[in-house]
Amino acid sequence: MANNEPVVNKISVERAERVKEIFRKIPSPIETAVLFHDIGVEYNGEMTNTVKSVNNYTTNRAKALNLGVYGADLSYANVSDQPQESMVYISCIKKMADALEVTSAFGELTIERLDVSMNDRDSLMVIIGDAFWIIDSYLKQNGQDYLSALILTGGWIEGLYIGTQVLDNEKPDPELMRRITIQKNSLLNLMDLLNTYDNEEVMYIKQEMMLLQEAYNKIDEEEVDAAKIFEIRDA
Repeated sequence: MANNEPVVNKISVERAERVKEIFRKIPSPIETAVLFHDIGVEYNGEMTNTVKSVNNYTTNRAKALNLGVYGADLSYANVSDQPQESMVYISCIKKMADALEVTSAFGELTIERLDVSMNDRDSLMVIIGDAFWIIDSYLKQNGQDYLSALILTGGWIEGLYIGTQVLDNEKPDPELMRRITIQKNSLLNLMDLLNTYDNEEVMYIKQEMMLLQEAYNKIDEEEVDAAKIFEIRDA
């Protein structure tokens, strides 16, 4: 058994490095929200996940995914200068973090910092980013790094969802369509990330995302096609 340990350790290290590299290639909810904001996408609270559902997520998979979803909604509200909406999503994120037993990420000190920085968009994003890194670190240290992958997945999906929902059917914005189109590569990286986990929760999500991948497979990144982008929305 002792002779196998170095090999096992080497595989674990290589897998961890691969996962880390894939993580870096997938845009965070903050980055996605900034992209949409920069091209003039106006805030529409009807496009975000309803806060009424926050107590309905009972499985770890649902909690992790919706922690990511509410993180994307928070980013969207924050870059759109919606402080009241931001506070609501912070509350939802805290509930999800508590449900995953990552309470330390949103302890009293963090909440105090958030209150003080509520009208400072940049500071708020730094604090939220720090909290998500705490969550990521905790889950990995406790052998639950697959939940980190699901949080990232939820955030990415929500960002894409918002982008496709605000796209005007009659006069779709060319730049917004382009931004959605180039998410094809992000989806490939995300699927690569999910493929590194042999876990029932992750496998379930992978199956659900196959329809989205099929829609993206019809898209040529060099050619923006509104009809095909609307297929992504429908997926």
